[in-house]
Amino acid sequence: MNEKKKPYHPVANLENLAMIEHVEIIATQAYDSNLSPEFRDLISPHTRIVAEFFSITENQAILLSTLITMNLQTSSIDFSELAHYLDINCISLAKHLSDIKALVDLQMVRVTIEENRKRRRQTKLATEEYYVSRELYNAVLKGHRFEPSENKATDVFDLLKIVGEILRNREEQQEDSEVYAEIHALLKNNEHIQFVKDLKIYNLEDQSQLMFLFMCSFFVDQPDEDLELAKAIYFLLPDIRDNMKIRKLFIAQEHTLQKHDLVETEKGNFRNDSNIYLTEKAKGLLLGENKEMFNRTKVTPNKQFQIIKADDIIEKRLFYSEEDQKEIDFIVNILQPENYQNMMKRLSDENLPTGLCLMFFGEAGVSKTELSYQIAKKTGRDIFNFKISEGKSMFYGESQKLVKKAFDYYREMVEKSPVAPIFLLNEADGILSKRRSDGANQGVSQTENAIQTIILNELENLKGILIATTNLIGHCDPSIYRRMLIKKKMNLPSTEVRMKIWADKLPWLEPNDLAVLSKYEITGALIENVQRKLVLHRALHGVERQNLDQIIKYLEEENVNKPMERSRIGFIK
Repeated sequence: MNEKKKPYHPVANLENLAMIEHVEIIATQAYDSNLSPEFRDLISPHTRIVAEFFSITENQAILLSTLITMNLQTSSIDFSELAHYLDINCISLAKHLSDIKALVDLQMVRVTIEENRKRRRQTKLATEEYYVSRELYNAVLKGHRFEPSENKATDVFDLLKIVGEILRNREEQQEDSEVYAEIHALLKNNEHIQFVKDLKIYNLEDQSQLMFLFMCSFFVDQPDEDLELAKAIYFLLPDIRDNMKIRKLFIAQEHTLQKHDLVETEKGNFRNDSNIYLTEKAKGLLLGENKEMFNRTKVTPNKQFQIIKADDIIEKRLFYSEEDQKEIDFIVNILQPENYQNMMKRLSDENLPTGLCLMFFGEAGVSKTELSYQIAKKTGRDIFNFKISEGKSMFYGESQKLVKKAFDYYREMVEKSPVAPIFLLNEADGILSKRRSDGANQGVSQTENAIQTIILNELENLKGILIATTNLIGHCDPSIYRRMLIKKKMNLPSTEVRMKIWADKLPWLEPNDLAVLSKYEITGALIENVQRKLVLHRALHGVERQNLDQIIKYLEEENVNKPMERSRIGFIK
């Protein structure tokens, strides 16, 4: 404060002054006062009023008034700046630290340590900076009683909700130091929460602590959403210089939160942006004993993901050749819970991957999907169905996020389920195809190759069971095909198997009729189409049973002929 101190003129009617005017008089006379006895006597009428109004001592009223005035000129006041204003040496001001601390405890004054000053702590004893709470300043302006916010949280989730409110409600002109001070006060008021106790161990600088709390708040509020690093930094640090500095640290893997293994970044595909996530270590710090409760609410599949309970799957009969039946029985036996657990233990003991990946491939309509459902039914396993057609987004980079999110959902299901569910990649041609290098469609190629990379990494570290079905095995990327432990080709059903299917669908047919129909090379799915048409015909015309000619007519509508015999595979009713 460089201006000359105004001379003090006693005020006759003190009760006519507003509270802000009492504060102004005290602070003006405190400048260069050395806090002398003469100064104290001079302004005692005003300090008594301010002290009574805020229920503090007169010395605290002097310090508070001074900090309010200085805070209007600068965002925060350090120890030496306050000493210089009062024209006393720092050791003399240290005698008043207990009064400043009392104001901090009353939430009238807040204290913080700026991140860029942390390196000086070894050479400078008093590193605190002081800031007057906006609530108190508003109370002074309006002459209202100051009611400090308790901000007491019941648990970590309540605490993070308050963090989110502080960040959302901050004013545009609010300095970073003000936000840091609010967060400090919030944490101090909630030291009974284990998360707050554990967080203190890391001794994070203000900026890093705020970012970690923001990420925790985002994670609890929107667990299914990705958080872009650039957007997160800009939200917290709108200043472009601070923004770029912090972003460079993250890209170089040098940020404090990365060094403490609290956050990790995943490289994106647009302008070198990344997504940022809490690590498993951070989630443990955050959730603690509430982890199970949180997991129950986190897995909320959207339109791309569908959970099918084993009990809801309709049991259907299976028809295979003798050789195929043995192969299917082998798969079912492996996936029986007890056998599966033993197999996982044996693989783990041999230091081999424990994820079990299966692929069913063959022409359309040969029951690949239905076989997956029936295996799940027989082994008591739920199905996590990733709808690939809906998972491929028109927006660049969104498809990768959806694929990653699908595997994250499944991983959580495996962790909390006593019987591992089946991850079903149905009609997986679109995301299991060979890598591309199209010059004309470079963006599409990059997207599909990025998806391939995600899937390869997930299959490599899979804990659980994945079944992929495809009509186009020739298009499958060799690296993905190699990671499929069991590969089952599903061919068109043989004549013998087709006869069994027809007999099951239309049990009233005579053996000769079955023999005729079974000569048509047709998939089980198309046989079921014929059955459905017959049911509709009966409902419309009241015909109990159609003759062979009517059935053949429907067969011809399915565009089938009577070609040469092919090899086996069955149909699931």
